[in-house]
Amino acid sequence: MRFVQLAPVNDTVPEMQKLYGEFDIGLDGRPTMLWEARNLKKWRSPAMLQMAFFPDCYAAKVWVNRRIFGPLAQAYEEICARWTTEARAAYGLNQFCKCYSFGDGDAPSLFWYGAAWRLSQQVGGEALAEVVKVFTRHGFTHCGSMDKRRVRDFEFW
Repeated sequence: MRFVQLAPVNDTVPEMQKLYGEFDIGLDGRPTMLWEARNLKKWRSPAMLQMAFFPDCYAAKVWVNRRIFGPLAQAYEEICARWTTEARAAYGLNQFCKCYSFGDGDAPSLFWYGAAWRLSQQVGGEALAEVVKVFTRHGFTHCGSMDKRRVRDFEFW
């Protein structure tokens, strides 16, 4: 099914579709490989990312939306320049939690498009405040400014 419209279940759905387009959904209920090839790209972090829920595993690359590829790379280059490898590990800045996650949650979100980024629960305090500045400087919206349950989420509008 090509170019499928999302149900307007909240105010952000029309804006998401206008900005990121419609999905091509396969018979398995997921975006088709063609949709993923058009919209997603594997991003390599300046340093390997520890999987937040599998601490013995590291990711060399993660799927992100093509629109956030550059801004995310710039944000992580700044994070790597500012904090040492040891400091990033201590603050949880070296962990990968979530980016492209189609169908996750109660309603469509930018995670469905790979256009949002979630930091580890370990990131907090002064480190979180500084990382919020880094991400917003590179064009991301900090979700925690509108929803206190999402203080570690960033969206790229």
